Amino acid sequence: MGKYFGTDGIRGKYGDNLDAGLAYKTGMALAEYFGKGEIYIARDTRVSGPQIENALSSGICDGGGSAVLCGIIPTPAVAHLAKKHKGLAAVMISASHNPAEYNGIKIFDGSGVKLNEEQEGSVEYYIDNLAPAANQKGAVRQLKSAAAEYIDFIVKTADTDLKGLKVWLDCGYGAASTVAKDIFVKLGADVTVENFKLRGEKINAGCGALHPDYVLNSMKGTDTSLGFSFDGDADRLSVVYNGEMIDGDSVLYNISKIRPLSGGVVVGTVLSNFSLEKKLAEEGKRLIRTPVGDKYICDLMFKKGYNLGGEQSGHFIVYPEATTGDGILSGVFFCKAIFKNGKLSAPAKLKLTPQKAIAEYAEPGIMYNKELLELIDVYNTKLVGSGRLIVRMSGTEPKIRVMAESADAALVDETLSAFKKLITRLR
Repeated sequence: MGKYFGTDGIRGKYGDNLDAGLAYKTGMALAEYFGKGEIYIARDTRVSGPQIENALSSGICDGGGSAVLCGIIPTPAVAHLAKKHKGLAAVMISASHNPAEYNGIKIFDGSGVKLNEEQEGSVEYYIDNLAPAANQKGAVRQLKSAAAEYIDFIVKTADTDLKGLKVWLDCGYGAASTVAKDIFVKLGADVTVENFKLRGEKINAGCGALHPDYVLNSMKGTDTSLGFSFDGDADRLSVVYNGEMIDGDSVLYNISKIRPLSGGVVVGTVLSNFSLEKKLAEEGKRLIRTPVGDKYICDLMFKKGYNLGGEQSGHFIVYPEATTGDGILSGVFFCKAIFKNGKLSAPAKLKLTPQKAIAEYAEPGIMYNKELLELIDVYNTKLVGSGRLIVRMSGTEPKIRVMAESADAALVDETLSAFKKLITRLR
């Protein structure tokens, strides 16, 4: 991670480590890095979004670029629009799944791809070393058709008829609110939608992709068996079917069944369950792992030409249809996997290897603590041959994340208990 960038753009609590001043400098840096053409900007519903949008677009214009404001639409929508209209770059103002007090700046190049670490480093240099240039005031314009263009794109890309399908949508009071219902309705589905009002103070609060139990409980007693939840910027998806939550690895597996996989490969992460790898291998396919973060998945997919990837957390990349995680498009492809000829079938569910994770608040320095390093060695030894241990700092929050996986469920619990006890004592 860099000075400003984490694993998914610049992110922090608004008014703390992210404010209008940093947004303005970022805008100038983007105009310098990408050149003097148009940069597309969208946001989710967060209360701080308009302030960041104004500061960012001012910085772009003072740097000699032009800002195209797309309003409240999902992250994959603004990435698509920049690519479609040949913009130099795209920016999404969102903190994704994080609480309402957080916000962020996600940056894509003109092909709709998130910046790599080298590019982020260049932008960081310009953030710290640029001053407004004289007589370089660029223009700001609005793209009023942004939501409609994205809706039409997804409907055309889906190329499916969902007539007869009943689906429940939880927009999490986020960016999905402006497009999700219209997409599924245009595809023929009978849609129930919740949490779609543009109330940024409630974004992700007990609803959305991190809280699929909301949809699960809402659907009880209804005749709808399939539900989707989206996070704040709608790049993440959670699925509920017939009173059960469908884990992210199983969602990815179901989508893989309807795609001719390039190279026979599905791209996952170090956290992808071993059972996904095993099931794909039984079918003559391969799981290739990357570090956690959809930008790493995308980077490998684009370099090697792979056309499907994803992570447990609900980011799924269907390429080349999308160049980043798209919760709505992924939901549509999941429908295509289980809804055929007007009939809904049960999705395939993987028998997962026991795997659990914890996320505890901590400062990054904890990763260098001697006791923590010794504990990692102890449990790496215990798990060798039967499981895996992943210990890492979150790239979006001040948390340390610990994942343990093993055929021995008791060992998984023992491992996480030991780490939780130590982390609690150290912080």
